[in-house]
Amino acid sequence: MGAVSRKPPPARWHLAVPGVVALTLVIVVQLVHGFAGSSGVSGSVSDKAVPRRFAAGSGISTAGSSCVSPRPAVPLLSGAHSLVLGGVRRYYRLTLPVGHDGRHAYPLIFDFHGFKADKELEEQRSRMGALGSDRGFIVVTPDALGTPRRWNTLGEPGKADDFGFVNALLDDLDARFCLDDRAVYAAGHSNGAEFAAALVCRSGRFAAVAMVSSTFEVRCPPGRTPATMAVHGTADPSVPYAGGAVAGGPAHISPAPAVIRAYADRYGCNPTPVLTEPRGEVIILRYVDCLGGAEVRLDTVTGGTHLWPASPEARRDRSDSAAGRSFDATGAILDFFTVHHMDHSPVMPPRVALVSNSPRRGPDLRRLAG
Repeated sequence: MGAVSRKPPPARWHLAVPGVVALTLVIVVQLVHGFAGSSGVSGSVSDKAVPRRFAAGSGISTAGSSCVSPRPAVPLLSGAHSLVLGGVRRYYRLTLPVGHDGRHAYPLIFDFHGFKADKELEEQRSRMGALGSDRGFIVVTPDALGTPRRWNTLGEPGKADDFGFVNALLDDLDARFCLDDRAVYAAGHSNGAEFAAALVCRSGRFAAVAMVSSTFEVRCPPGRTPATMAVHGTADPSVPYAGGAVAGGPAHISPAPAVIRAYADRYGCNPTPVLTEPRGEVIILRYVDCLGGAEVRLDTVTGGTHLWPASPEARRDRSDSAAGRSFDATGAILDFFTVHHMDHSPVMPPRVALVSNSPRRGPDLRRLAG
């Protein structure tokens, strides 16, 4: 997305924290009620916070069952690698988990960079490779094509076949490593978040998706209900949390809570969300009891900008809020992935509808100004 705009000095932010947090809570609740009608919002964590098919554990991912059949292909080491698809060489970085022995089934995360970024910058921003590998995940950080780099989220003909690239790369990795096919995940930042959401609906091979700095709405085929998480800052100048025009383009988007509510409605979740404030400045909205044991979740970062929360950039940027500089979004995403595995229902045809760039259908944003 576009460049991040500057905000008032941090001193003003710290003085305004209580009021901003309260206002954010009001906005979230208003948006949710705007969609839910008579549905309520509970204020405490319930025992439904973790999908019923998986018990809550330590939050540390562990390798799955042993691999019976050996992998014939030569395994790769952590580092930079490439794959040729349709005569085009594509690049990615691979990070293997600590203590990887190749004898057990490991979960896998694809982490997609944002517009104008690359795999190296994404590794620095998200730290998914470092933190994910510490928790038992194999992490893949691919590069998009183009100048500047951008993921082909719409799958437009004549442009990069990014969906084909990821599918081929997943096939190649599955031939080289013992992967847990119930635990393949996609995460991304900005344009990478949008691509991750579209990929998870289109592919049918992914258990969950986590979007950072773009709460993108995709309509999966009927019966496809991947666990869905978004992390979004209320002061994002590029992809506005409250909806409206996206920086650098004519697209208008719905408010982040409205998009999350739409996912929850389509996935048959309990219409009454669970609303919590674990850190005061980070508000977590969760819809549980979804079809297939899925969950839909929004982590609202009060005063957060377009930067990945707690990234080196965010920690250095004094225009970001205290929450934006300190909230461990990557850790929260890893926790989310750890408790969500694939439901082995039949894979549906890849008929997906991308609706984020359509005219807003959510609550009237004039309510926010009132």
